[in-house]
Amino acid sequence: MDFNFRKKVEGAGKEGENKAETADIRKPKGDDTDERATELDSYNISLDGLTVEVKVLDVGDYVPHYHILLPDIDFVTTALLDETKRSLVGEIQFETQSILSPDRFLELKTRFLARSKEKLANVLKKASGEDIAMLSRMIVNDMIGIGDIEYLLADGYLEEIVINSSKDVVWAYHKKHNWLKTNIQVDTEDMIMNYSSRIAREVGREITHLEPLLDAHLSTGDRVNATLFPISTSGNTITIRRFSRTPWTMIHLIDPAINTTSTEAAAFLWLSIEYELSMLISGGTASGKTSMLNALMPFMPANQRIISLEDTRELNLPKFLHWVPLTTRPPNPRGEGEVSMLQLVENSLRMRPDRIVVGEVRRKRETEVLFEAMHTGHSVYGTFHANRAQEVVDRIMGPPMDIPGLVMGSLPLIVVQHMNRKTGKRHTLEIAELTRGEGSTPKVNILYQWTSKTNKTEKISESVRVKDELELFSGMDDNEIREDLAGKERILKWLLEHDIKNVNDVGKIVTEYYIDKDTVLDLVEGDKDINI
Repeated sequence: MDFNFRKKVEGAGKEGENKAETADIRKPKGDDTDERATELDSYNISLDGLTVEVKVLDVGDYVPHYHILLPDIDFVTTALLDETKRSLVGEIQFETQSILSPDRFLELKTRFLARSKEKLANVLKKASGEDIAMLSRMIVNDMIGIGDIEYLLADGYLEEIVINSSKDVVWAYHKKHNWLKTNIQVDTEDMIMNYSSRIAREVGREITHLEPLLDAHLSTGDRVNATLFPISTSGNTITIRRFSRTPWTMIHLIDPAINTTSTEAAAFLWLSIEYELSMLISGGTASGKTSMLNALMPFMPANQRIISLEDTRELNLPKFLHWVPLTTRPPNPRGEGEVSMLQLVENSLRMRPDRIVVGEVRRKRETEVLFEAMHTGHSVYGTFHANRAQEVVDRIMGPPMDIPGLVMGSLPLIVVQHMNRKTGKRHTLEIAELTRGEGSTPKVNILYQWTSKTNKTEKISESVRVKDELELFSGMDDNEIREDLAGKERILKWLLEHDIKNVNDVGKIVTEYYIDKDTVLDLVEGDKDINI
């Protein structure tokens, strides 16, 4: 198999008028890919109109390799790019001082991409539009982006992008192939630190040898963690959690290709959301907690006020909902101006919310305030780090949180997400309700559970508490609850069959269902189009 991918890149100036260099695929240091490698996957990614080819290869190196076609540029063109950067640097230094939001930063990137294209087009008269686009993107990536990592961020199959040091290649976690070695490498530790500093400045933060740890986010919403040597003993690191550019809904999660949860379990969660039952979504790292929380949001009624509280903006609700998103703010380098999660939680209670959504529940005081909100009639939703429903109860009731059992019992539902490390697949491991146990300690009643043999989330016991609360607050009896769940299942299946997965479209159909349930069910039963 030939791995010598080639692309013409035209040089500049008198010396380079008739010069065209071939650009070989960049290889990481020490990587001698041979022709016996097996191609596992291949596809194109697009970044601002620029198309780049990606190949996933088995090279006999224990893990697959991720090869992206990034051309080497000849000396003359490199000099031209450096000159173009110098001509733009004054504008960038002036304008970046006034950046106050991610939207402004994206506007700045777009503007300078257009300016660099204009300048290059005037000099490279014979270059194709594709070459101009590629060179312009390289300029912007190098000046105000994070270099070649920007191409990886454009790949929707990647979930995690990791720089371990300048001595190692960049690694990436792929949705289909798990961890991969890429053919991208950051040349120096100083450059890694420079990327970290750019990310920090974008959100008004700093990373220095006195403050060598950074938690921040990119303008795209992707979460970033950075560490500096000698805290990370092998070198400076950057870890980027890439979030989906199109929010997942419950229709994605019930899709057999994804198989995160069952339609029956999804209908049960929809019914619980409709009747304002609070719940925590728990699980380990990268188990899909935030994805599940986000998938539940379109089930919120449009006539209720929703306040979301996050460290980094990750939730995406239908645009027509009455939604106020709030985010925390870290202190500045002088230790001033911090807005903590506890402050947001306490403040949200003064904003007349019907629903409170917390990105992650971590500390004792925040947890106490959230459970107090449940006691005062608010519906509360959030994520929590625990691998089983019983572990959620044990961790919240045990030190250091020490939430009393009577207070813990105000939480009706726990949803547990799990990622199978071998397959990379995520599943809803448990849906559990908390019922009254012996003394003040609530008892965990598992309603749905993922079974590895069948690879399905299946019902394993009948509800006690949720059923009682639904009968009390909705007036429905057993038969009516079953009928309601069956109707919701039909709607979810209809949405899947018609490939309606957009967060706004799903939210609109749910809202129409709340307004006129019978009409929506009739349309679904007749397999007729619903105007969205």
